[in-house]
Amino acid sequence: MVRLLGTAAWVAVALVLMGPPPLWAGDDPIDIDLWHVELAEAMGPEPPAETRPPAFGLYPTIGVAVGPPNWYSAQGDVFVSYTNGRTFSIFGGYGKEWGPQADAQIITLGWGGVRELPVASKQLGFHGKYLRYRRWDDEDHGIHHGLSVGTIHGLGNIDLSFEMGAARSERNHWLITLEVSMKFALPVYVRLSHPPSGPADDDDS
Repeated sequence: MVRLLGTAAWVAVALVLMGPPPLWAGDDPIDIDLWHVELAEAMGPEPPAETRPPAFGLYPTIGVAVGPPNWYSAQGDVFVSYTNGRTFSIFGGYGKEWGPQADAQIITLGWGGVRELPVASKQLGFHGKYLRYRRWDDEDHGIHHGLSVGTIHGLGNIDLSFEMGAARSERNHWLITLEVSMKFALPVYVRLSHPPSGPADDDDS
């Protein structure tokens, strides 16, 4: 009985090492490459990617933010942007923040993509990562100068941003910035050239 079990174990090991039987019947092997080609032909060609023309943009926003140093505040910004319509955009702007502990003047320089998201508005060059300078006027500790980094995402006329950074006063007092903001925007998109002929695009307001 022991010898029989040992023989069965060796047979099982041999089957595992040999692997599964090949996927063919008789002399007719399955051609995986041919199957992929036939599947691609059945599905048809992929739709061409939309080419958007270069453009400038204007992007005024107003909204609220939560997080230190104010914990809650109101914000307003005006951005201008340029996008080549295909791979990148740059944007910059000026804004202000009003809060119970400190007010701030804000200068932003950002860069991003121009990809299109399902069920969301086209980015139009206003969304991406950014570097921000803030001049804080703190009620208790005076003027602070600081830097922060963040990212902006858009959905329709709403944008959501997250940023983190720090600011220091001349008296070596520090403010920590860790904010999430939601803003209402009215983007204006100005094409610099006409797009190639194709389906009309009525989503560029």
